[in-house]
Amino acid sequence: MTRPDETDRRILRALQKDGRMQKVELAVQVGLSPSPCLRR
Repeated sequence: MTRPDETDRRILRALQKDGRMQKVELAVQVGLSPSPCLRR
């Protein structure tokens, strides 16, 4: 398993604020497209 990088930490922070947000909204917030965001 790899160590979390800054993008992973942004995803976690966003989900901690709102764990029910839509995947597209999460992707926009962290600066990724939806598919790579969900893979992380």
